[in-house]
Amino acid sequence: MSVRHAMSMLLPVLALACSTAQGATPEPPESPPPQHDDAAAPAGSTSAKSFVDAASYFTSSEEIDAWYGLLRELNDDFDVVCGDTFCEGDFSNYEPLRFRCSVEEHAGTIGRCVWVLAASNEEIVPSTGDVEVDARIFLCEMPIAPDTAVTDLVEALSAAAGRAIDAELPGTDRSLYDGLVECL
Repeated sequence: MSVRHAMSMLLPVLALACSTAQGATPEPPESPPPQHDDAAAPAGSTSAKSFVDAASYFTSSEEIDAWYGLLRELNDDFDVVCGDTFCEGDFSNYEPLRFRCSVEEHAGTIGRCVWVLAASNEEIVPSTGDVEVDARIFLCEMPIAPDTAVTDLVEALSAAAGRAIDAELPGTDRSLYDGLVECL
């Protein structure tokens, strides 16, 4: 997914949030049309794959708690590393929006993981009082090895001795931090 596509999907949500905050009656955002894979296997075939969000893949309360705990930890980790790295560049204000992974629902393997972040830099124009804003959305693909079990990913990141963001990803010598460095 391109950054432009991600932004086009995010803008209606942001507009809805802004209009709601200002007391306007919100209009539901337009949903993108469902995407169909014309090359999918015929009905009844065992080779057809179906992906779900990792958050809905887990079923036990322990797995669900571990997933959401990991998401909170990743956001905290980002806040810690941001000040010494990314937040000293063109943008001084980064905010992690969502870490999301698709999981093949029958095999439990990850299809793709992305971390979506927003960044901005604001400047006050002394002569007018205007606030000039340069804002961007970053869609960062995470370096997850093909066929990584989502449970292995959660275990590796949760068991990290330091920050989860720095933990070696299963089947690689890379971390989520490495994926952010390439993206930001």
